[in-house]
Amino acid sequence: MHDLMRELAISTSETKKFCVIYDGREANSEEESLTNRRMSIQSSGRELQPWNWKGMLKLQSLLVFVVEEMTLPLGLQLFRVLDLEDAPIEVLPEELVNLFNLRYLNLKETRVKKLPKSIGRLCNLNTLDISDSKTEVLPAGITKLRNLRHLMMYHCDYGILDDFHYDRGTTTPSNICKIKNLQVLAGVEAQANLIKLIRNMTQLKRIGITQVREVDEEDLCTAIQNMSLLHYLSVMVTDEDEYLRMDTLSSTTPHYLKVLVLVGKLEKVPCWFHSLQTLLVCQCAGPG
Repeated sequence: MHDLMRELAISTSETKKFCVIYDGREANSEEESLTNRRMSIQSSGRELQPWNWKGMLKLQSLLVFVVEEMTLPLGLQLFRVLDLEDAPIEVLPEELVNLFNLRYLNLKETRVKKLPKSIGRLCNLNTLDISDSKTEVLPAGITKLRNLRHLMMYHCDYGILDDFHYDRGTTTPSNICKIKNLQVLAGVEAQANLIKLIRNMTQLKRIGITQVREVDEEDLCTAIQNMSLLHYLSVMVTDEDEYLRMDTLSSTTPHYLKVLVLVGKLEKVPCWFHSLQTLLVCQCAGPG
């Protein structure tokens, strides 16, 4: 039944020209290539004909589901969606920053170690996901992405789930707070004075902070109190010996908070916990 539904979905999407599936079995005609707006590549076993990429001037979305290496068609200026999740890609070509219309870039679980220094040229980018990739430090140019709304950066080592350090964040420039449209900041490391600076990011709806220390308590609580729209909060300390202190957070916690994740030693239940009237999920974890 699953295979039947899959074939039906593929057939319908091609008939309606919603999405063309390339699986290496049959090359697309030149006529189809001129009208394609969305393509899903599910095999790169056989090279796409050169005229295919050049002729796909209307292609806006590319979803890649392959295990072999492939060349990205980055000469197509109308690209709005580039989904490379789990694709065998190690280096992003510099041409990527020329995709002026790009709104969504998914590099989750890829082997990419660093983003282009000039990534700030992707001025229309709304979503960037580098979760579980090899990218652990963001370039300074990331702060030029004025339209960025969702930034996901957690790194989970599934081989050591019983270890305290199985989940890590990403190092960002300290002036990440300049991105005024950012709503999701998931997996940011609290290095230097970052926590003090993010208190101005009052527009955030979701935030996940790692590498938090006891001495960060006052700045952390002040920042959280300023984020009145927050509905997801995750805080993780530096190591299993560090206490997670958030007692200075007043009862005026974010009114819309639905998910709370606290990872670290807690001496007691925070006094503000009873005020979380909209809370749906609460996870507390510590050493041992």
